[in-house]
Amino acid sequence: MKTKRILTFLTFIGISATLVFTACKKDKDDDKENSSENVLAKSYFTVAEGTYQNAAFPAGSTSDDAPSINSLNGNPYILDGGSNHISIETSDNIKEVLIGVKDVGGFYTVPAAPTKSTDRTHLLVLFFSQNLAKESFVIVIALRDQNGLVSAHETITVTKITAGTGTLQVSCSWDKPNDVDLHLIEPNGTEIYYGMDQSDNGGMLDVDSNAGCELDNINNENITYSSEAIVEGGTYTVLVDLWSNCDVSGNTNFSVTAIYKGAIIATSSGNNPYIGQFVPSDEDNDDPRQIMTFVIPASKAQDVDAKALKFDFSKRNAVKSPQKMR
Repeated sequence: MKTKRILTFLTFIGISATLVFTACKKDKDDDKENSSENVLAKSYFTVAEGTYQNAAFPAGSTSDDAPSINSLNGNPYILDGGSNHISIETSDNIKEVLIGVKDVGGFYTVPAAPTKSTDRTHLLVLFFSQNLAKESFVIVIALRDQNGLVSAHETITVTKITAGTGTLQVSCSWDKPNDVDLHLIEPNGTEIYYGMDQSDNGGMLDVDSNAGCELDNINNENITYSSEAIVEGGTYTVLVDLWSNCDVSGNTNFSVTAIYKGAIIATSSGNNPYIGQFVPSDEDNDDPRQIMTFVIPASKAQDVDAKALKFDFSKRNAVKSPQKMR
């Protein structure tokens, strides 16, 4: 009888241990699955109209009927909190574009843009985290058709350039070798742009690309307010200008993001993020297009400081591209 009780007790302990081990393993597996989305979205990028897939990036199909990528173009330079345009050309009818990061779990699917042309161009717009995990990484792209066939993978290696994020960050990126300018008007009327790249409040244009058609091919502009700067309450206006087309014949895709305290800020007019396009005839030399307005909540302490103080720029440490010579 005693032996039977001991065996029953040991059996109970064994079952309990198995249940605990299984539960712990499931929790760890769940954490592993959930972590892939966190890593991709929080440490790399999200995609306009993209849907996250918590799975391994699909392998390319071996079938001769699989779709193919004819060409792939994207900006190799990115910045924390910025954006990037990637264009994909194919001659095949596809269902969606797949995009992820090499050696990082998860990927995004983006529905194919409807088109009737023989050569189909699909544009992806990526929005990068303010806390990019690496200085350089590889973006992986493939196409999938209605039959589930996947193209061979193509890649773009991107490298981060130095740019400020801070309390308030407004960024613009574009996809052609021309001179696009970002402007920000503060509530007090001060305009930050290439002609006045820093305000008394501490706002600063710290990346000015392709200035005067002296091409650096960074294709990004960035205005930032560091933690030491004053972000006064009121309405901010964001404008973008195709200052010079620099002999580019095609249209220029661009996007603008405004981030306040680490989050996309709601707008009072326009969209954030904003995705737009310039045609060559938009070249206008200082007649910028209003993109959005947004309101920063008033802070009594900041308002007092904004009236009484001027920001000390000797403390800044951002790196700036060459100034325009105009």
